[in-house]
Amino acid sequence: MKKILIIRFSSIGDIVLTTPVIRCLKNKYPDSEIHYLTKFSFKSVIESNPYIEKVWTIKQDVKEVIGKLEKVGFDHVIDLHKNIRSKQVCFKLKTNYSSFYKLNFQ
Repeated sequence: MKKILIIRFSSIGDIVLTTPVIRCLKNKYPDSEIHYLTKFSFKSVIESNPYIEKVWTIKQDVKEVIGKLEKVGFDHVIDLHKNIRSKQVCFKLKTNYSSFYKLNFQ
């Protein structure tokens, strides 16, 4: 079983916009186990998504969950936040990861 972690810490609108990614991953890898890492204050936005097996949260620092995440043994991380905290998670988990540049107005 493939274990995938998706990272998006905030904000409500950006988290909602990640839901097609979650659905597409689950459709492509139906036997996969999809986990999601976000800030505690945004957990309610994503926790009822039927394609997610587990929602991990942080209150202030990724150190709060990094040890537990390491024990899961993820096969891949999808970094949809791409900041210093999300890169820290990718580095600590020592696994393959993907990210993208968020398109902003120049």
